[in-house]
Amino acid sequence: MLCSLRFARNREQARVPFSFTPSTTEFLSMVQIRTLVLAGAASLASIVAAVPATAMQAPSAQARPEFPPFAKISEGFTEVPAPEGTKGLYRIWVNKKDQRAIAELPRNFEKQELFLAWTVAGGIQQAAVQVGDQYAKFKRFGKRLALVEPNYATISTGDSESRSATGRVFTDRVITETPILTMGPGGGPIIDLNQMFVSGARTFFGRQVNGANSRLVTVAKAKAFPKNVELQYEMPLADGRFATLAYSIAEIPARSAYKPRRADDRVGYFTTSIKDLGDPSADTPWNRYINRWHLEKADPKLKISPPKEPIVFYVEHTVPVRYRRWVRDAILEWNEAFEAVGFDNAIVVNQQDATTGTHMEKDPEDARYNFICWTNADMGFAIGPSRVHPKTGEILDADIVMDEGFISGWVDTWARQVPQEEVEALGTETVDWLTARPQYDPRVILSDPHEQAMVAQDIRDRQQALAGQGLRGIHPSLDGLGKLVAGAGQDGEAIESPIHACTACTNTARKAYDVGFMRMNADLLGLVGPRLDAGGGQNLDGVPEEFIGPLLKEVIMHEVGHTLGLRHNFKGSQLVSYQEMNTEGFDGPISSSVMDYLPVNIAFGEEVSQGPWTTTTIGPYDMWAIAYGYSPEGTDKIMERANEPELRYATDEDTMGPDPMARRFDHGENPLDYADSQVALVTELRTRILDGMVEEGEGWVKARRAYEMLLSKHRQAVGIASNWIGGTTINRVKKGMDLDPIQSIPADQQRRALKLVLDITMYDEAYGLTPELLKKMTVEKWFDAGGMRDAGRDATFPVHQSIANVQAVALTQILNPSTMNRVFDNEFRASGEEDVLSVPEVMDMVKAAVWTELEERPAGKMTATDPYVSSLRRNLQRSHLERVIDLAGESNGFGASSTAVSSLSRMQLRDLNEQIIETLSRDGNRLDPYTKAHLSDAKATIDRVLDSRYIYNQASEGGGGGGLRMLFGREG
Repeated sequence: MLCSLRFARNREQARVPFSFTPSTTEFLSMVQIRTLVLAGAASLASIVAAVPATAMQAPSAQARPEFPPFAKISEGFTEVPAPEGTKGLYRIWVNKKDQRAIAELPRNFEKQELFLAWTVAGGIQQAAVQVGDQYAKFKRFGKRLALVEPNYATISTGDSESRSATGRVFTDRVITETPILTMGPGGGPIIDLNQMFVSGARTFFGRQVNGANSRLVTVAKAKAFPKNVELQYEMPLADGRFATLAYSIAEIPARSAYKPRRADDRVGYFTTSIKDLGDPSADTPWNRYINRWHLEKADPKLKISPPKEPIVFYVEHTVPVRYRRWVRDAILEWNEAFEAVGFDNAIVVNQQDATTGTHMEKDPEDARYNFICWTNADMGFAIGPSRVHPKTGEILDADIVMDEGFISGWVDTWARQVPQEEVEALGTETVDWLTARPQYDPRVILSDPHEQAMVAQDIRDRQQALAGQGLRGIHPSLDGLGKLVAGAGQDGEAIESPIHACTACTNTARKAYDVGFMRMNADLLGLVGPRLDAGGGQNLDGVPEEFIGPLLKEVIMHEVGHTLGLRHNFKGSQLVSYQEMNTEGFDGPISSSVMDYLPVNIAFGEEVSQGPWTTTTIGPYDMWAIAYGYSPEGTDKIMERANEPELRYATDEDTMGPDPMARRFDHGENPLDYADSQVALVTELRTRILDGMVEEGEGWVKARRAYEMLLSKHRQAVGIASNWIGGTTINRVKKGMDLDPIQSIPADQQRRALKLVLDITMYDEAYGLTPELLKKMTVEKWFDAGGMRDAGRDATFPVHQSIANVQAVALTQILNPSTMNRVFDNEFRASGEEDVLSVPEVMDMVKAAVWTELEERPAGKMTATDPYVSSLRRNLQRSHLERVIDLAGESNGFGASSTAVSSLSRMQLRDLNEQIIETLSRDGNRLDPYTKAHLSDAKATIDRVLDSRYIYNQASEGGGGGGLRMLFGREG
C-alpha cells in the first residue's frame, strides 16, 4: 500500500513542466533511474496482484454477503426429523411460534423432476379428495427460484432442426416463484414454504381460497420422507370456517429399467400420451403408453416366478376389523390374473394394526408405501390416486381411500348424483341445448325448487368455463381424464394438467343407495330372506354380512383395478343374461369386469331365483386386460382375442355416446330385462310401504323416504330404457375382424324401450299413489344441521310436482337433440328393406301416450272431483305441448334433424288442434270443467302459435323476422 502511494506521488511530480539539456553523465544517471523505476513498477504489480480485491477497497465499499447467515434465518426454527435411518427429500424446519415452515432443497435441485399435488384435507365435506396435481421442477433465476411445469407432452425425437423448432414453440411454464432466503447447511437454497403455499394458495386452489385469512395460519403438518414431502396448513376461509390445505411434493425417479408398453384402444388402460413431432411420415404424432407397474420375474426361466419387487398394499389400521378380511381378499383376488401371465404373488397385502403395533411406523403419506385408507367424510365415492412417470407411464405409487358412507347407506350421497346421472347419456350437443333451456334440464328439474335458479346458473357457468373441451363437464368421472389446476388460467380459472387419471369413483355412491334400499326393504322381500338365511352369517352394522361383504369386496376390487392402471369398462355387465345370473345354483361372475359400475342384483319375478348380490371375482375381461399390460411375452397373441364377446370394452367417454350397452348401473346381456324386473319390484314394494316399512311407534317419515327411494329406482329404469332409443352398438374392432364397428340396435328393441319409458312415466297408475299413502307421506322436522333439509320441506308430499318432474325428465330423455339425431342417422344408415325406428314414429308414439284421452271418449258425465283428464295428465299434456311448440321453431337447437323435427312438430300441432276441436265438439257437454278449460286453452295456444308461424314466415320473407321471439319472449 505504501509503495503504491509513493509511486502515485512521483507520477504527479513528473507532470510538472520544466526543461534542461542533460550531460552524458546525467543521461546515464537518468537511464539507471528509469531502470530502477521500471523494476519497482514490476514488483509493485506483483504485489498488487497478490493483494485480495477486498483489501484494496475502502471499508465502506466492501461487498456484502449474498445472503444472510443460515443461523439468522433459522432462528426459532426446529428441524423436522426424517424417518429413522433415512434422509428426507428436503430438510424442513418449523417455527411453532410464528407458524412458519422453511425448506432446504438439495444442491442438485435443478436436476430433480417432481410431482406436486394439492388437496383440501379438512374443513369441507369432500376432504382428502385431491384438487389438482402437476409435474414440476425448480429453476434458479439469480436470487429467486421458479417452480416450473416442464413440457413433457410435446417433444421431437427427430433431427436437430425438428428438435430446435419444437423446443422453440413448446416451452416450459412458470407455476409460481419465491425468493431464496439463504443457503442451507447442505449447500442448497432455503425457501419460505409459507410464502409459496399460503400466500400463494390461490395459485393452486383458485377461488376456493379467496378471502382466506393467512394471518391466522397454523402449520398443521410437516413431514419429510425419502421420496416425498408432505405439508398441511390450517387457516380460516372467507366464511371463517377453518380449512386444511395440503401439499405433497414427490420426486420422479431419474432412471429405471422399465420399458413402456404401447396402448391399444380395445383394452382399457389409463395412458401417458406424448406428442412426438419428429417423424412427419407417421400416421399419428401421438405415442400412447399404458400406465402399469414395473413387474419383472425374479427368475425369467420359470414359467411362474415371484416378481423381483411385488406390488405391496398396506391396509390401514382405520379399516374396521370386521371388514378387513373382505378388503384383503378383494386385493388378493387380482393375483389370479397375474399368475396367468407368470407371476406368483404379484400383489402382497400387509395389515397395519394399532393394537399390536404392526407396521405402525409406516405412514400412509409416505410415497414408499401403498395404503388402503378408511374415512367417514361422507364423500359418496371412493378415490384411487396413483402417480406415474410422465415419460413412460410407469406407476410409482398408489393409494385407495374408501368412505364409510357406503356401509352406512346414507342415501343423500346418491341423491346428489341422481340428477347428474340423468343427463350423462345425452351427449354434448344435448348438454349445450339444456344449458339454453334449463326448464328441460334434469339437473335443474330434480333439484330442490328453491335451488333451481342457482343450479341453472352453476350449469351455465360450468359450461362456459369448459367451452370447447368436448365431453368434459358432463360427468364428474371425466375430470379424472385431465385434472384441473386452479388459478393458473385467466382470472383464477382452471387449466388442464393430467397426472393420474383416476379420481373420484362414484361407484360407491350408488352402492350407498343400494345398501340403504336393502336396509329399508330386506324384511319385505321373501325372495331375499331365504338367501340371506342360507348364508348363516351375522349382521355387520345392521346389514347381513352375506350381503354387505360381497359389495365391499367388489368395490375394493374395482378400486385396486384402477391402481393397476385399468380404466372403467361399462360393457362388463353384458356377460350373462339377467335370467341366467338369477337361476338356482349360479355362482359365477355376473360381469366380465369388476371395472364396471354394477347395481346390486335384486331379483324379482316368478321365473328367477336370487343369484349373487354382485360379482365377487375378477372377470374374463380383467384377466385379459392384465395379460395385455403385464405379460412378459408381448401383446400380439393376446390381442387376437379382442373380438370375443366377453372382452367387449367401453369406458367413461363412451357413456355419452349412442351405445346403450356402454352405461353405468345396468345389468345383464339385455338391460331392458333388468329394467322390467326393477319396475315390477318397485310396483310390488309400493303396496307394502304402509304395512311393512313402518314399525309400530315409528314416524311416518319412513313411508315418505321409502316412496322417494322407490321413485329413484323407478327413474333408473327409465334412464336405462331411454338409452336404447336411436341406439347403436359401437365395437372397437380393426379391419380383418368379422364385425362392423357400427351396428344399429334392432328396431323392435328400440320400440320396446320407448314403450317401456312411456308406460312407466306417462300414466297415473305407474306411480302407485293412493289417498291412504299420500295421507301418511310426511317429513320429520328438526331445526338443526341434521334435520334442516326436511325442516324446509312441505310436510305434505308435493305429489303434482314430483310426478311432473319424472315426466318432464322422461320427455327430455326422448325429445332431445342427441336422441333424435341418432334416430335420424339410423334411418339413413339402414338398408331399404331393414326395419327402422323413425323420427315421425318416435314423435307419434310420445303424442299418443300423452294425449290418449283424445283417442277415447268419457264414460258418462265427468265432474271436477272425477275429471276426464286427471290433474297429473293435464300437467303432462301442457308440458308436452310446450315442447312441441319449442320444437316447431326454426331455432329448436336440434342440429342436423332440426328442419325435419320442426316440420313434424308443426304437423303435430295441426293434428292436435283437430283432435281437440273434435273432442270439444263431440263430448263438450260431458266434460268436467277442468278438462274443458284445459283443452280450450290448449286449442287457443295452438291457434296463436300457428298464426305466429305464418306471421314469422311472412316477416322473414320481407327481411324482418323475429315474430316468435316477440310472442314468446325467446326464440323457438
